[in-house]
Amino acid sequence: MLDDRKAAILRELVEEYIRTGEPVSSRAIVECGLDCSSATVRNELAVLEGEGFIVKPHTSAGRIPTDRGYRYYLDHLSPGSLQRSTRAQIDSFFSTMHSGFGQILQKTSELLSEITHHPAVVLGPGLHGQTVRDAHLIPIDPGEVLLVVVTGSGNVNQAVLHLASPAAPAEITAAGAALASRLVGRVLGSEGALERGGLEGELAPISLDVVDRALEAVDAAVADQRKVYLGGTSWMTTLWEDLTQLHRILAMLDREAGVVGLLGSAPDGTSVRLGPELPAPEGDLAVVSARYEAAGGSGRMGVFGPLRMDYRRTIRVVEEVSDALGDTLGG
Repeated sequence: MLDDRKAAILRELVEEYIRTGEPVSSRAIVECGLDCSSATVRNELAVLEGEGFIVKPHTSAGRIPTDRGYRYYLDHLSPGSLQRSTRAQIDSFFSTMHSGFGQILQKTSELLSEITHHPAVVLGPGLHGQTVRDAHLIPIDPGEVLLVVVTGSGNVNQAVLHLASPAAPAEITAAGAALASRLVGRVLGSEGALERGGLEGELAPISLDVVDRALEAVDAAVADQRKVYLGGTSWMTTLWEDLTQLHRILAMLDREAGVVGLLGSAPDGTSVRLGPELPAPEGDLAVVSARYEAAGGSGRMGVFGPLRMDYRRTIRVVEEVSDALGDTLGG
């Protein structure tokens, strides 16, 4: 834990570096208005450097934050505030948004990017944690059945079931009724949600096989990756000067699993994770994300960029947009 003076000097250094992108000199910190002499600032900077919070790049007289310095800054960051125009932009966007579910999420990622000037991601709620509203089995041919599961938030999931042997329409109907009795009203991903217990004496073997395959398909869908809505990737070339780093991040975004990994494993609430803390560690990468609620489920949204990010504003924007999206989706 840093004392108040060292913490204040580190805070000024981080914010000056975020603002300018240039190594910060002791003179620049003194000019920020701290109540201490130039000699004191130089001494404290030497201590902060020795403890790994800041570092001198090359032979520059100035210093920049390390991962540890950014983390300390973030852990002690006071909340930022939004300009009235930004808040009005968010309010106007959601008050006039009358699109389908997927289009709302896509446009929200674009709004988030437009306000922050960073690439943005919105993860759909997925099936985990959603309540099943309807479940149907529709015969396609004697050996195939279409499974349709509809959640309370309007999420529709479909899967084709390939049966071990042909099933008659009456057997599919019986299986559909048994499946609905097991799924409708249940929270997907909760303990016991996908159990078939007690059906052995009620169904013919072929109907039981259909129910088993349907429950396996639902289980796989619950565990599957969430749908990704990506916006503002054009900002990337203005944010990263290191082309090697840029190509690595582009490659990660090319894989849906890579995008999900940026946000999907973050803890609940608002989260800021830095390069080494991410599932696929990247040096100059930070991800600010927050959870949003939808009727019957939840998703996650966030923005990503280099470590030199305006965290105060970005965190507040992500939180405000996630709250507004949740209100729109009935969360």
